[in-house]
Parts: sequence; C-alpha cells; structure tokens
Amino acid sequence: MAQLAEQKRKRGWFVLAIGVLLALSLVLPHVHLDSQPYGHSLLVTGFYFLHAQSATFGHPVDTALLAFGFNVTYLGIGLHELGLMLAATTFWVLYPQDINRWLYRSMVIGGWALILATPFVLWGWSLMHRSAAPASVGLAWIPMLLSGVAITVAARRARDRVDHTTYITKPELL
Repeated sequence: MAQLAEQKRKRGWFVLAIGVLLALSLVLPHVHLDSQPYGHSLLVTGFYFLHAQSATFGHPVDTALLAFGFNVTYLGIGLHELGLMLAATTFWVLYPQDINRWLYRSMVIGGWALILATPFVLWGWSLMHRSAAPASVGLAWIPMLLSGVAITVAARRARDRVDHTTYITKPELL
C-alpha cells in the first residue's frame, strides 16, 4: 500500500512538471524579428509575422527565403498549437492508475506534435536568419521539446495501465 502511494506521489510531481513545461512553452518567445515589437510568446506570434515586410529591415533581404522561413516557422508553430491543445487537455491522465484509451491516444498525438514542432521552428528561424532578416530564436523550443519527450516516454511506460475494455450494449453485433 505504501508503495502504491509512493508511485502515485511520483506521478503527481511528474504530471505537475509536464504542466509547468507546457505553460512555459506557451509564454516564452519562439522566433522574434528584431525590427518588430511583437512575437514574444505564442499568444501574439501570428500577429507580428503578418506585419513584417522586407522594406522594414533597412537593408536588402531575400524575400523568397524570408517568406519560406515564415511558412516553415508557421508550420512549426501550428504543430506546437495542436500539440499544446491535445497535451494540455490530456496530460493529466498520467496521474490515475487506470487510463482511458482515447485520452491516451490524444495525449500521445499531442506529445508527438510537440516533438515534431521543434525542428520546424528552428529550421524556419535559420531560413529567416539566412535571408538577412534580423531574426532571433527564443527559448520556447526547449520546454516544447522537453514536454513532448516527457509525455511520449511517460505514455509508453504507462501503456500497461490503459483500459482496453470494450463496452458493447449489443453483443450480437460482434
């Protein structure tokens, strides 16, 4: 009994740490264009990309590469938003002993989306940087990657706790 309580306490701290990482990935900056006053967190990132134009930088910028960098960064930010939405609504299922299989699947998809978002954000930043735009990368990719890895690894370890019971009201359909 004491061992079960200890495992539950460890899971509780782990779930809390994942929640903190998810919150940090929301409020920390992703990619920032130095000439724009926006883009310090995921909440306003889309707004400043729409207002960035090549004439605002004061020196020649490769507009095709800058536009491609914006698109790749938007793909990464979109994956981050999807992963954050799925993971933030389902990461708590790691705490109880029995895990619903549909919430488990949503959590795994969210974790993988967070992992896959990181290379796209960093690649988009490097493309913007190579286009001669004054772009800087923020710290949001670190908790985004860490929370994605933590969720997928914990989900893999908790796979034996997933409830696979099929509840059918008409057994003759089987």
